[in-house]
Amino acid sequence: MKLLHSSRRVGDPAYNNGHRCRPRDLTRRLFPSLGTLALLFFQALEIGAAEPVPVWDLAKDAFAATTGKIERVNGQVHMDGHSAFAIPNSALPDPNCFTIAMDIRFHKLEQRGHLHLLDQRVSDTGFSIAALNFSAVGSPLTTTVNGIAYARNSFRASTNQVWQFVFAVRDGAVAVYQNKSAGPEYLLRITPNLAPIWVGRTKSEPIADYDILSLKVYGPDYKYYLPGESADARKNGFTGGQGWLVRLPGKIEKPLPRILYYGDSISGGYGDRFTALMKDKAYCYHWVHFVGGVGGFQINAFVAAAGVAPFDVIIFNNGLHSLSWTPDKVTDAQIEAVLRNMVRAFRQGAPRAKLIWATTTPHTAKGKPVKELGEKNPVVIRINMCAEKVMKAEGVDTVDLYALLKDRLALAAGDQYHWSGEAYQLIAKALAEKCAAILPQPK
Repeated sequence: MKLLHSSRRVGDPAYNNGHRCRPRDLTRRLFPSLGTLALLFFQALEIGAAEPVPVWDLAKDAFAATTGKIERVNGQVHMDGHSAFAIPNSALPDPNCFTIAMDIRFHKLEQRGHLHLLDQRVSDTGFSIAALNFSAVGSPLTTTVNGIAYARNSFRASTNQVWQFVFAVRDGAVAVYQNKSAGPEYLLRITPNLAPIWVGRTKSEPIADYDILSLKVYGPDYKYYLPGESADARKNGFTGGQGWLVRLPGKIEKPLPRILYYGDSISGGYGDRFTALMKDKAYCYHWVHFVGGVGGFQINAFVAAAGVAPFDVIIFNNGLHSLSWTPDKVTDAQIEAVLRNMVRAFRQGAPRAKLIWATTTPHTAKGKPVKELGEKNPVVIRINMCAEKVMKAEGVDTVDLYALLKDRLALAAGDQYHWSGEAYQLIAKALAEKCAAILPQPK
């Protein structure tokens, strides 16, 4: 793995294909008559082009703390599933620009296991990286920054394989690399914190037999790129902060209205279809989220997400994650307060945007074909009634997705919550028609 200085460009002859040309050889080939003076000059350059020096190195630097049995042998550490160590927080002087590079060898992979690679969490700030359900057939790697999971990449391991992992943060752009393969890049407003960085900390089903062969932390002077990769080549598709992550549209080439659509997996189902219908009419942004409880509303997250762009329209819905809001647990007044907070936070973050409430879709029976509504559907009806009251009082337009689908149960996916592609196309069309009616007309 090569760490390239930020002043160098990938593609520079000195870094072609990840390898350096030796200045001494260049001297002899290009300037054979320059003699000793030129040779000394290029030797100085060669020294200046040395590998970057890590801020913290597992091979020699002190731990901030340890748990269980941690022993360093020849600069390596064996992890037994119950041990962990912490890198001092001083190794990350700039939370928006650092690199952590690890080499790990797995000795035996159980069919299921849990490995916590990096953890720096204080009140849901900072970052954590955990590989879940590890096995020889692969597992997803989930990366959490500022309290929200933003990426899942599959990793396939084999016994005694050396796995190379790099967590690169470059001016707030976060990317994860596995075995020299790049995952997506996210531009994040990383929340600083003062906690140490734990390696190996986990709560359940840990992987008990692996060695960390190398772990180095690099500061803001160096930025990691694969050979042939550069900052200009990376395509950032997301921006986020504490508690929020918004998917951005593609390249913005001409002035068009901007739409943010907010919701849970239902919004993921109709999202691409909706974006396609709005092509050349508006740029579409997507925030996957939901309010799970009625207390502690995250107003700062909503205001920040709504301020990502000068939105003309915001479509929002809290989805079926609210099925726990039964009368014995949550009052109508509490439901109405959550919905009112959503409206007011979106208006604070995007004061010029017109808001559209999308009613919650039906809860359906399980199994195929679906012929009836689900047992929790009365909760959906209640939430939609509370929402209707709030939206009328706040002057918010509504698109009734419940009415759109309640008599089309054959289009349900059969898992009680989701729908078929045909249903998502109907939702996308209904929302696109509503947006077309309220968006400013092109001149």
